[in-house]
Amino acid sequence: MALSHSIILLSICSLLGACVAMSSSHHGIHGHHGHHARRHGVHRHRAIQGRNDTLGWLSGSATFYGPPTASGPLDNGGACGFKNINLPPFNSLTSCGSKALFKGGKGCGSCYLVKCTSHPLCSGQTKLITITDECLYGGCADATYHFDMSGIAFGSLALPGKELPLHSAGKLAILFKRVPCDYKGHNVAFHIEAGSNPAYLAFLIEYQNGEGDLSNVELKEASSATWVPLKQSWGKIWRLDSSHPLQGPFSVRLTTLSGKSLVVNNAIPADWKPKKVYESNVNFKI
Repeated sequence: MALSHSIILLSICSLLGACVAMSSSHHGIHGHHGHHARRHGVHRHRAIQGRNDTLGWLSGSATFYGPPTASGPLDNGGACGFKNINLPPFNSLTSCGSKALFKGGKGCGSCYLVKCTSHPLCSGQTKLITITDECLYGGCADATYHFDMSGIAFGSLALPGKELPLHSAGKLAILFKRVPCDYKGHNVAFHIEAGSNPAYLAFLIEYQNGEGDLSNVELKEASSATWVPLKQSWGKIWRLDSSHPLQGPFSVRLTTLSGKSLVVNNAIPADWKPKKVYESNVNFKI
């Protein structure tokens, strides 16, 4: 009976969260997402903490979705479009965010330190969690700041060896704070989405240091001095529908929600290909 009871509890708890794993129908008419063409390095994603680590903490809540040992949506990273979130630099430490965290997709890629001291099985140690998906229902509907985490991320808040038992809590009170992202060993990269062609260019923006969020993305063709605004297709994927064949190489200008800008010259080469990743040699300063 004890084993059956535990299984029932885990099943119930996994339903408390309501992370929305996006299907291909959400992606629009331009095709499915391709697999990452560049292998991830061994570098781990870390955050720069402030001088006084006791300041800036906010109260929130956390649940998990899917199996306790799962990484979340496979490949597409849910509503943000990130690829291979089970691999470095994310290492499955990801979460869906409530409205105040997801910010209509502009909060995709934001980094947070999260810790739990509200349960006897919580370690109280901080974990770096990245927003990679959207949470609409369950705990996200009745809390301003709610993290619906992957099973692995939720378990990471536990004492060593208590990862699975902690899932029986279902919902946790947590403390969190926003921190700069630091993709050690990486610069801003552009993953060209499947379906892109000379009149339609869409790309996922990866490895963005600092604030991690975006308010505007602009593109400049090789033969032009004009910056053309892109549309946010969904999450961290931005697109340009052109009335003429686009001429590369393309420079890209990124602007965060706070107004910081980064110009990536010749970010995408003239002979670009769908499903390829082009990593630049620049990034936001931390």
